[in-house]
Amino acid sequence: MQYEKDFLRQLHSELLKARMLEQKMVEIYAQGIVPGHIHSGMGQEASYVGVLATRKAGDYFKLGHRPLGIFHILGEPLDAFFGELLAKTTGNAGGRGGANHLGRFEDGVVGFSGTLGADAGVSVGAALTIAAEKRDNVSYFFYGDGTASRGPVHEAMCLASAWKLPVLFVCDDNQFAISTPRQFSSAIENPGAGRAAGYGMPSVVVDGTDILAVYEAASEMTKYVREGRGPAVIECKDYRWKGHFEGDQCPYRDAAVTQKYMDEKDSLKLFETKLIADGVLTEAEIAEQTEAFEREMNAAVEDAVAAPEMKPEEIFDNLYV
Repeated sequence: MQYEKDFLRQLHSELLKARMLEQKMVEIYAQGIVPGHIHSGMGQEASYVGVLATRKAGDYFKLGHRPLGIFHILGEPLDAFFGELLAKTTGNAGGRGGANHLGRFEDGVVGFSGTLGADAGVSVGAALTIAAEKRDNVSYFFYGDGTASRGPVHEAMCLASAWKLPVLFVCDDNQFAISTPRQFSSAIENPGAGRAAGYGMPSVVVDGTDILAVYEAASEMTKYVREGRGPAVIECKDYRWKGHFEGDQCPYRDAAVTQKYMDEKDSLKLFETKLIADGVLTEAEIAEQTEAFEREMNAAVEDAVAAPEMKPEEIFDNLYV
């Protein structure tokens, strides 16, 4: 597939920012200024950025608890992003939701359940709205290899398929459900794509560390969905570099395997190497972008630290609508 340079530069910019946000969250968590946990998505960014490069205005998105940087890619300002992480009133939920409840409906984000997969039906509901309004939009539902075995996900697939609703089911197989290896919880190698045939859906499996391969596979699937032919499944194979949460020492996996993925399957490094070789970007341009976004993040973190916390009498505001 041939690509315009502007597209490749934009794709790189989003992948770079997603990675840097994951790194920054780990950094500020270590400083002790983040209430609650951080679930790092380092190593998984290309599976999201590549798929979401197919998005357009009017689409809906249901994301997971990693990588959180994707919420900024979809539109959430850094002030609201870090404000929410630090439980400040400047956050998108006024500091009430924290890491598991980032995102804004104005960006097409339709919320998130702390119990993974329990709200899969919301993506189907969003797709029902699209169908009722006769739009060629897509409702993207991202879920993991562990979540792929949950009943609500299969109910969502069943209904989306029966009613031919425009849902793109995106299974991010990072090989672990908290501490359970995928092969211990699934009888099939591809827990997302391998089950699609049972619901009459087309599917594709792709290397989630190759962002262009992800984009090409997602382009094929979203074209199918936008044409009104029903839902589809894309499964992205990647690897979670860090533990389920910061502080998880990962005794359940081989550190040498993790290091091998980090050394040889880093989606950002692989993409940058290609772009430099193809004359799309230079090392100097990448360094300039990195420094500029680092300044933006640092300024947003400083503002979040200085921002006010909610008052006791405000904690129940917006509980009922």
